[in-house]
Amino acid sequence: MWFKAPGRVSGLPLILFLLLSLLFALVSLYLETQERQRMASKARVVAQQVSNSIEVFSADRRRALEDLMITWPENYPNVIDWFNARAQTTRHILPGFDDILWLDDKLGIRWSSKHQTAAAPMQQILVELTEQLPARVNTEFTSRLYQASPEQYYALILRPINPYDLQHGYIMASFDIKATLAVMIGELVGSDFNFQLFDGEQLLMVNGELISSETVITQPVTFAGRQWLLKLQSNRGTLHIGYVVLIIGLIMSLTISIFVHRQLRSAFKLSQSQQRYKAASEASLDAILVFRVIRTKQQISDFSLAEANHMALRLFVTGDNGLQNKTLSQQLAALDARPLLRICIRVCQSGRAHEQYIACDNPLVKAQWLKIQIVKAGDGVAVTVRDITARRLSEQALKDSEEKFRRLVEGLSGHFVYSHEPGGTVSFVSHSVEDILGYSAEYFRHNYRQCVKRAPDNEQKIRRQLASGQRPEPYVVDYYTASGEVRQIEYRDSPVFDQDGRLIAVEGIGRDVTADLALQQQVYYQANHDQLTGLYNRYAFDRQLNSLLEQVKQHHSSATLCYIDMDQFKLVNDSCGHQAGDELLRQVASLLSGGIEEQDILARVGGDEFCLVYASLSVEQVKPRLTEMLQAIRSFRFTWGDKLFHIGASIGVVEIRADMANSVELIKAADHACYSAKNTGRNRYHVFDASDQQLNYQQKELEWVNAIQKALQHNSFVLYCQPIVPFNQAAEGMHYEILVRMQNQQGELLNPGIFIPIAERYGLMNKIDEWVFSNTMDFLEQHPQHLDVLSKCAINLSGMTLGNEEFLDKIVSRLRYANIPPEKICFEITETAAVTNLGSANHFIDTLREMGCRFALDDFGAGMSSFTYLKNMAVDYVKIDGSFVRNMCRDRSDYATVKAIHEIASSMGKLTIAEFVSDQESCRALTALGIDYGQGFALSKPIPLSSVLELDSPLPCAVSG
Repeated sequence: MWFKAPGRVSGLPLILFLLLSLLFALVSLYLETQERQRMASKARVVAQQVSNSIEVFSADRRRALEDLMITWPENYPNVIDWFNARAQTTRHILPGFDDILWLDDKLGIRWSSKHQTAAAPMQQILVELTEQLPARVNTEFTSRLYQASPEQYYALILRPINPYDLQHGYIMASFDIKATLAVMIGELVGSDFNFQLFDGEQLLMVNGELISSETVITQPVTFAGRQWLLKLQSNRGTLHIGYVVLIIGLIMSLTISIFVHRQLRSAFKLSQSQQRYKAASEASLDAILVFRVIRTKQQISDFSLAEANHMALRLFVTGDNGLQNKTLSQQLAALDARPLLRICIRVCQSGRAHEQYIACDNPLVKAQWLKIQIVKAGDGVAVTVRDITARRLSEQALKDSEEKFRRLVEGLSGHFVYSHEPGGTVSFVSHSVEDILGYSAEYFRHNYRQCVKRAPDNEQKIRRQLASGQRPEPYVVDYYTASGEVRQIEYRDSPVFDQDGRLIAVEGIGRDVTADLALQQQVYYQANHDQLTGLYNRYAFDRQLNSLLEQVKQHHSSATLCYIDMDQFKLVNDSCGHQAGDELLRQVASLLSGGIEEQDILARVGGDEFCLVYASLSVEQVKPRLTEMLQAIRSFRFTWGDKLFHIGASIGVVEIRADMANSVELIKAADHACYSAKNTGRNRYHVFDASDQQLNYQQKELEWVNAIQKALQHNSFVLYCQPIVPFNQAAEGMHYEILVRMQNQQGELLNPGIFIPIAERYGLMNKIDEWVFSNTMDFLEQHPQHLDVLSKCAINLSGMTLGNEEFLDKIVSRLRYANIPPEKICFEITETAAVTNLGSANHFIDTLREMGCRFALDDFGAGMSSFTYLKNMAVDYVKIDGSFVRNMCRDRSDYATVKAIHEIASSMGKLTIAEFVSDQESCRALTALGIDYGQGFALSKPIPLSSVLELDSPLPCAVSG
C-alpha cells in the first residue's frame, strides 16, 4: 500500500510533482489567456485601421473622379487631349489608379489613360456592365470585380459624366487590388499579422495562414462601393510565454520531486538498515551486548551496558534490570572472568578485535562452552557471546566416531580405504593395505605407482567420468606384492566435490579380488574347454568361428575349416571300454595340437569329431599340412593292454570366404565334405566345391521363386528409372527407361541381376512385366503435369511376354482408355527375344505401333547376324550393347563395332542409343560418331521414379561446349 513506508518513498514525491505541475499549468493557462486577449485586442485595432485606410483611399479617388466629371468641358476643341491630361494628372497625384477610361454612351472605349491596347481586355466586362446599368438617372458609381488572372483582381467603378445627358459618356476607373492594397495593408499589418480579404466568396488577398485555434478578427471594409470582409489574426510566432512557463515549471517540479524522493529513500534505507540490524540482532543465535565507556580522569576504567538482545537475556541468568544496573567489571566478577575487562579496554583503545573460547562452570551462565568476540563499536565495545556447547560436544563425538571408524577400517580383511587427489596423488590409505600387499600404508601412499604391474586400459575414461561427477564402474589394477607375487585389487571410486562443484578428491574402497578372479577364470575355462582333452568345446568353437568369419568379411582375407572324424574309434571304445576311448581321444588331441600354430583354432565338437581352423591359410596352402596330418595319424599306434590299434581320419575341408553366411552353414558344408571323404574310402580329406552345393543352390532358387511370388502378391516391387540423354542437341522432353527393384523383408532393395534370371527360368517374367507396365501407367495418370515434359517412357518386355496375346490385349485396352498419349510410351525388347520370336515380335510391334507407341531394340550387337533382321523390324531406336560401349575408347574393334551399328541404323532411319556410358571420354567419342542418345552412370544413375517429379524439365545435351 502507498501509505506504508515503501509506498510513501515513491508516493509523496509523486503527489508533490502532480501538485507543482498543476500549479504551473494554471499559471501557464492564465498567461496564455492574457496573451491571447492582448493579441486579439491588437488585431482588432489594426483591422479597424486597415478598414479606415481603405475607405479613405476609396473616398479620395471617387472625389477625384467626380471633380473630373464636374469640370468636363462642353465646347473644348479636343476633348480627348483634355481628358488625357486631366487623367494623367489625377493618376500622378493620387496613386492607386490602374487606369482611367473615357467611355461613350454605348460603353465603348473612347480613350484610356494607360494604353489603348491595355484597355482591350476590358471590352468584355463593359458588355456585362451595360446590362447592369440602371434605366433611370444614376448619380452614383457602379462597381464591378474583374479577375484578370487566377491571382490578379481589378476593382472597376463607373458613372455617367452627366447623369442627365448620357451623350458625354462615362468615366470608368480600374484599381489593381493586389498592387494597391499590398502597400496599404502591408504598412499597417507587416509580418505581425496573418489576414485574408474577401469580396463575397472571392478571396482577394491572403497573407500567412489563419490558425483555427487562435482568435480571428472579422472587419467589414467598403471599397469603391463594394463590401469586403477582412479576417485578421495576430501572428504569435513560435515562442509562447505560457508554454515556456509550463515547461520550466514541469522541469522544476520533476527536479524537486526527484530530490525529495532521493532524500526519502535515503532516510527509508537508513531506517530499514536499523530495523534489519535490530531484527538480525534479535534473531541472532549469539548474545550481543553493546557497552559504553566509563572514564575516570580521562582514562577508561569500566563499561556500562547500553543494549542487549534477547539471546543475551536468555544466555545469562541475570535479568534485564540486573544487566543494566551492573558495570562490565561487576558482571565479569560474577562470571569469574575478570581478565576480560583488560581485554575490552585494549580493544577499545587499539581497535583490534579479540576472539576467545572459555569453559564455563557457573550457575549464572546456561552454557558449558562460550565463544567470545570483542570489537570496537563507536566509543565503546560490542561483545558477541555464542553458546558452542553443542558444537564442542559434537566435535568430541566426531572424534570418538573417527577413532571408532579408524579401528573398523584397520580391522577390514581383504579391503582397504583410500582417498586420492584429482591428479592421482594418494592422500590417505588405511593400514589394512599392509595385510594385502605387504607394504606399510605410508610406503604405499608415496610409492604406489612403483607397485603397479598393469593399470586399467580405460584409465583416461575413468578420470573423465570422475571429473564430470559420474561414478565409474569398478576396475582392477594388478600390483606386485612386497614378496613379488601379483595380486589384483578392485577399486570402487566415488568423486567428492566442493560447494562450487569442483572435484577435490576421490574416495573409495579397494578389495583384493585375486582369488575371485582365479575362480572366475577357472569357471570360464571349464565352460569353454573340453574336460577330457583340454581343447575348445563346441560352444567356444562356434563363438571363435563366428568372430573369425567377421574378420574375414571385414578384411577380405581367407581361412580354412577342417572337420575331422576319427575312423576306428568305435572299435576301440567297444572292445576296450570308455577309459580306453577317453585315452585315445586325449592322445589324438595331443597329436593334432602338435601341427598347428598359435593363431589356429582346434576344438572337440563331438564324441570323436574335431574341428580345426587354419586362421590365415587358403585351401591350397592347407593341403600339404593335411597330407602330413593324415600321414601322422596313419603312423600312430594306440596300445591298450596287450592290444594294438591302427586308426585313421576322414577330413572335410571348406574355405572360409567373405561371402559365407554364418558358422552353422560353414560347419554344415565341412561336415558334408567329411561325409564325402568317408564315402570315397576314408583316411583322406575332401575339399568342398560347387558340385557339393548343387542341392543347396536348387533350394535357394526355390526360395527366390517364393520371394518373387510374395513380392508380386504384396506389391513389394519398386519402380526406378534411368534418364536417356541426347548427345548432339537439346532434349525436347524427358526420356528415361523404367527399371524394377525388389524389396526383401528388411526393406532392402535387391539387384534385378539376381531375381530376373530366376523369374525367367520359372516363368514369372510375364507377371513382372505386367506389374511394371500397370504401375508405370498408374504413375503417369496420377501425375498429368509430368506428361507435359515427358518425351518418352521406355518399358522393358521379356521374350516370354512378346508371344502373350492376352497381355497384348491388356496393353491395347489400357492405352485406349488412358489419358496418356501412346507416342510417349516406348517398349524395349532384347535382340535375342526379337530374333527368337520374330513372327510374334513383329505382330506385337505392328499392333502397338499402329496406336502410336514406339519400340527400341535392346542389347543390339551381341550377335552380328542381327543386321539381317534389323531392316525387317519396325523399331524406332537401336540400343547399342554396353559390352562394346564400355571399352570403345580402349579397344579399336569395339569402337569400329559401335560406329558400324550407328551407320547401319542411321541408314535405315533409326535413332541410336549407347548403353553403359561410364565416363566423359566415352561421351566425347560417342558425340563425335554422331550417336543420338546415351545412357549410363556418366550421364545419370538410376533414381526412384517418383524423383523425376523434382526434375520436371528437359535434360540438357550430354556434351556441351
